Amino acid sequence: MIVVAIIVVLFLALGTQEGERYVYKGNTAHQVVQIKPKEFQCSECNMDVEKLEYAAQIITQSGDTYFFDEIGCVALWLKSHTPIIEKILTQTLDTHKWIDAEKAWYSRIAPTPMGYGFAAVETHKKGLIPYQEMKTLMLQGKNLHDPFVKKKLLEK
Repeated sequence: MIVVAIIVVLFLALGTQEGERYVYKGNTAHQVVQIKPKEFQCSECNMDVEKLEYAAQIITQSGDTYFFDEIGCVALWLKSHTPIIEKILTQTLDTHKWIDAEKAWYSRIAPTPMGYGFAAVETHKKGLIPYQEMKTLMLQGKNLHDPFVKKKLLEK
């Protein structure tokens, strides 16, 4: 009986610890949360946020910060979650800064953690798309997971 109780207590403690890796609470200043690789998990796909050059964060009005391993996961998460958003931030490949995701430009062929292909850059160049187009394409499934889209984009 004691062994069972110890196992239950350990299981509950580990479950609580894991849950804390999806959201950072108390960010009432609404500033980017500087993180380290594998410190948090993606709120959409549950993978560790490891490659910070593709990472994104949603900061809510209440100060909760949700982490994502790439911007494609942000689009999917927003489809089923409706928090009052203060900021959506993404890391950029060209300047390596956290910027407003809606002001970034997106590549469609980057080797992102989930393989969707969308990666943010700060400086506009030919062939890059704006946030709303990226979000629409992501929600329509028109990303590198679609073999026809992948073939079309990578044949160029």
